[in-house]
This record gives sequence, structure tokens and C-alpha cells, in this order.
Amino acid sequence: MPRLKEPYMTADRPVIVRARAITKTIATGAGDLTILKGVDLDLHPGELTLLMGPSGSGKTTLLSILGCILTATSGQLVINDEEAAGQTAEGLADLRRRNIGFVFQGYNLFPTLTAHENVLMALDVRGSRLTDPNKAARDALIAVGLGHRIETFPSKLSGGEKQRVAIARSLAGNPAVVLADEPTAALDSENGKAVMELLAHVGQDPSRAVLAVTHDHRTLPYADRIIRIEDGRIVADERPKGLAA
Repeated sequence: MPRLKEPYMTADRPVIVRARAITKTIATGAGDLTILKGVDLDLHPGELTLLMGPSGSGKTTLLSILGCILTATSGQLVINDEEAAGQTAEGLADLRRRNIGFVFQGYNLFPTLTAHENVLMALDVRGSRLTDPNKAARDALIAVGLGHRIETFPSKLSGGEKQRVAIARSLAGNPAVVLADEPTAALDSENGKAVMELLAHVGQDPSRAVLAVTHDHRTLPYADRIIRIEDGRIVADERPKGLAA
């Protein structure tokens, strides 16, 4: 697997995800449809970035490409110093397992597994070689405030608690990147606030980048950076907290 000699840097800041000239075109009955039109994007560790845009703007497609779920039609993608372009499906899956944690709007928990077992399965899928994976799974749940719900099944958890399990699962194996797709869309105001506070805390880790796709304006106060996408192009890159680029 190709690896870069030195980590990417932008203005003396490390870059965990570097995307350059990313395009995505799909075939439709009416002809080819270009969803992404040359996207450039860097994700830095130690910050929570929001990706916002109207429906159909390409934000979920971009998230899927950054997460190695979809492949770009063209362009360069480097994740944690490893080239994604040109990888086989198996190579992309391995890159994804080792480097990326996902948080989905629908939680995607296994209903027949406890919170602890859901996180433990994520560690197993990642191939994490831990001395005590059971303890690691428990510690992840304690870290998201669910120490008292470790052996609880998803059907007995609230929406906010399910999303906390999903975040704990995304952190299993200590990935370099956490990608969240509409993490607050299914939550009420109180639970949405709690989840965003947690993601903002996760984003403070100096070894990890967090990117959340959202249309929920309640998430704005938690962002270190806000990227706006329209019609397949990045149209704005804002730092409301005054961080240097």
C-alpha cells in the first residue's frame, strides 16, 4: 500500500484527509450526471468541521468518498498519509477499517446485541489487536456517558443514547477520522445538543479529525469550521471561532 514520506501540512498544520480535484459522475437514464465538480478539501486534527449545503448539493456523496465507501471518478484522496486513489475494493475497505469511524443518522446498531457488544463488534471488524477488547469497549461507552447502559439492548435506549453508542462504536480502535452523516437529524433539541457537545469534545483530540454532514443549524455553535457546498462545488470555508487556516 503506497505511503507518503512525510505527512501533509497546510500552513504548518497537519492534514489527516487531503482531497484534491474530486469529481463524481454517475450514469442516469437521461445521461451522465456530475455530482461533484472538482472539490478540494483538507481536514485537520483537533477540530470539528461541519459540511453544509442544500439537498442535492453533493455533501453526502463527498462524505462517502472521503469515507472510502464510494470511489471518485477522478481526483486525489489521501487519508492519514495513504493514497486512496487506485486502491482495489479490498484495499479501500482495509483503509476504511483502519482509519475511519462512522456515525449515521439511523444509528445502525444491531438490535440483538447490547451496547457493549455493538462496540465490541466494531473492534472485531477493525481487526484491533487489543489485550482486553472487552475493557476497551466498556471504556468507550463510559467515555460517552453510558457506563450505566453498557449491557442494555438498543430497544431499551433513547434516541440520544443510541447515537452515543454509535459514537462510541465509531471511536473503537482509535480511528484518525470520524465522519458523521446528519448525526442530530433524528433527535430532539436536548439530545441533539448532547450529541453535538460530545462530537465537539471528540474533535478536540489532536490526533483526530471530525467531519459532520448536516443541515441542522442547531449544530453551528459547536463548529470549529464550516464548509458550504452547492451544486457540487465548495463555495465557502468559514472559521467562526477565529482559528487560523
